[in-house]
Amino acid sequence: MNDPLQQRPHDVPPTEPPPRKGSSPLIWILILVALVALGWYVLNQRSAESPATVPPAPVIGDGTAPVVEPEPTRPAVTPTTRPTAPADREARPLTQQPPVYPPAAVRTREEGTVTLLVQVDAEGRPGEITVETRSRSRDLDRAAIDAVRGWTFEPALRNGVAAASAVRVPVDFKLDDGSGTPPRAR
Repeated sequence: MNDPLQQRPHDVPPTEPPPRKGSSPLIWILILVALVALGWYVLNQRSAESPATVPPAPVIGDGTAPVVEPEPTRPAVTPTTRPTAPADREARPLTQQPPVYPPAAVRTREEGTVTLLVQVDAEGRPGEITVETRSRSRDLDRAAIDAVRGWTFEPALRNGVAAASAVRVPVDFKLDDGSGTPPRAR
């Protein structure tokens, strides 16, 4: 019964509690950044709300301030405004990277104009692009489509709200006139 190898529950040495985990330095850095941002915000709000400074009143030679009569107040005049209908407009290109003139078309001296029909979404991004009028060169048609795919547009407005629409985009491919200037596409 009294076996030295056997220990009783009250003879078991207490186990040490697991070591306490410290806070990550990242958390402290984030808290510090948040406090700095909050302080910056509060200071900017205070400076925006500070009242305009009133210049000191002029002093007459005897040390008294002159009496200044306030200007008579005028009734506020509100201009009559007519409700205007929001303007409607079609989509139009904002950023236009010119197409790259295909080397094969340069070698075969192909020129032409491609007219594309571009579906522009309400955010101004081109969607489906179809060739409305071909240039008689598949290389030129493909180059025009590839270029317009990277353009951004100002979306169309309908009743003052951006809306999806379609826009026609002509792209001209013209070789140089013998003056040594490189071919250009517009």
